[in-house]
Amino acid sequence: MLAACLAALALLPVAAGADALYDPGTVWVVDLQLPQASVEALEADPEGAYQPGTFSVAASDGTPGGVGTFSAPQAMEIRLKGSASFKPLSGKAAFKIKFPKAGPFMGLRKMTLNNMVEDPSMTHETLSYTLHRALGVPAARTGFVYLRLNDEDFGVYMNVENYDAIAMAKKLGGFDGDVQHVYEGENGADVKPELLAGFEVDEGPDEIADLEALAAAVGDESSQPWSTVVGAHASLKEMTRMWAAEKYSGQLDGYAGGPGPDHPNNYYLATGTDGLFRMLPWGQDETWKEDNHLPFDGEAGVMFEKCLADSGCESLYEDALSTVQTTVPTLKLDTLAVCTAEMLAPWQQLEEEESERFEYDAGEIAAAVAETREFIASRPGELAGFLGNTAPSEPAPVNTCPASGPEPGPGGGSVTYQVEMPPPTEQVVASRAGTLGRIARNGKRLRVGVFSPAAGLQKLTAKIAGRRGARVCSRHTLVPAGKTTLSCRLSGVALEALRDGPLRLIVSVRIPTDPEPLTRRVRLPRL
Repeated sequence: MLAACLAALALLPVAAGADALYDPGTVWVVDLQLPQASVEALEADPEGAYQPGTFSVAASDGTPGGVGTFSAPQAMEIRLKGSASFKPLSGKAAFKIKFPKAGPFMGLRKMTLNNMVEDPSMTHETLSYTLHRALGVPAARTGFVYLRLNDEDFGVYMNVENYDAIAMAKKLGGFDGDVQHVYEGENGADVKPELLAGFEVDEGPDEIADLEALAAAVGDESSQPWSTVVGAHASLKEMTRMWAAEKYSGQLDGYAGGPGPDHPNNYYLATGTDGLFRMLPWGQDETWKEDNHLPFDGEAGVMFEKCLADSGCESLYEDALSTVQTTVPTLKLDTLAVCTAEMLAPWQQLEEEESERFEYDAGEIAAAVAETREFIASRPGELAGFLGNTAPSEPAPVNTCPASGPEPGPGGGSVTYQVEMPPPTEQVVASRAGTLGRIARNGKRLRVGVFSPAAGLQKLTAKIAGRRGARVCSRHTLVPAGKTTLSCRLSGVALEALRDGPLRLIVSVRIPTDPEPLTRRVRLPRL
């Protein structure tokens, strides 16, 4: 399958300039070099001041064995990022990078590298931003990179386009930094006068009269229709499409996701050349998850709730949901998920082999991709149930894999892919019983090869032989049928014992088809 995807990708035209960095059909390799003073500053204050270093990048043919020549090192500044996904520099940290105004990289001033630790499938952000852009929302573009920092492998990252002045000029048809704004909304910031202090001005002047005017319009209780008053300050047609995409993709942690002490979250407000506000999505790693089958109405940010209470805006939102319904089949999201997973697999393997920072092994990743595909498969029927109609049928698979070039949109056009795959509910069932394969330590993790005749929940447990109750490693993982690798972190007790000498473990794995766990004794060599 991967060979078919890469063969198709090789025939695609190469994007020019920074556009190439946001081609979801390949992986770039990024090399960061930081002096010791920068490392120490980031360890002491990860999200504080940006620290200096150098940045270089190399293109690849989509595989770890096909990496080209690195660009000359370029000056940059860097800091760590993240909330739920935050990791220190000793782990798989996520980064924000700034290039000098006088020396942007390939026309870029900023880069955001997400560690995807909240998304084992590593597909969610690409899927979500693709859906938003297809609906006409000026959402970020995405690409993939394999990151090395000071010659250490950090692994696979998502390169998410920033909503800075350079990007917004392209997305909005121009950006005047003396007039237009880009506001970041997170942790409960909403368009209410008492909550405006929660917004951060990312681009534009410090005065926020336009945001205050929007908040006043949102809270207006005059006799005029709400959509008329707010429509003078915001593009409601575009906003309702963003909210529809959030609901459809299960963006629990966004603007339309639902109530919560830190909601709304993960969104931007930007003013266009016409002075009207747009709303832009951010933080899409929590989408397409089994627990996030959001209702298409209900509690959310104040603009969403007031929109549904206004007949004119509610009609726009229903139109947006209908546009989602007709657009999704053209995107072939299931195929995009499969192709992305296939493309990333050798890079994920490289990360697991070369980096102690890796978060998920191949089995955990495969289970997350399967969960993502199940969500994709179930959502059209759920939307049809809400709209009271019949979900449109998916077009027959086409043999092309993710295409660069013009984005699909509500006015027509589609993306095609090259890959053949079973439907998400299909399972491959083997005739032989489950077996254990190679067992070894990789850094601070225990890795166990397993063959299971059927997909399902597998439980890995490791105990120190001869010590009653001395469990040092345990993990439950949903995995597909066939060969996979389970992984769990060794406890501090086990690691301390390994520093003193070899350690004998009793390793057991419980699989769905076997009444008794598969068990083996293993000797781990001294650290």
